[in-house]
Amino acid sequence: MKDNNTLFGFHVKSKDGEPLKLHPKKYIWHIPKRLRGLDIRPGDIVGIRKTKAPILVAEVFREDIDDTGKYYKSITCLYERAPKKE
Repeated sequence: MKDNNTLFGFHVKSKDGEPLKLHPKKYIWHIPKRLRGLDIRPGDIVGIRKTKAPILVAEVFREDIDDTGKYYKSITCLYERAPKKE
């Protein structure tokens, strides 16, 4: 079984002392091979690009890029894990 390599997510914006805000537009990002072992799940917060702008993960899935021919920008780090359901 192959690892998930793509995720849907929303940009998270915040200012000091204010609650977090989500941008309503959903974006698609690539999970590089070096980060696939982290088992990224919905609810996690990941960083993108050099600025490491935070993204809230909404969905994680496997997409065969050879078949679709699509290219997505990659995430760069994992900031926080979502709490596990008990």
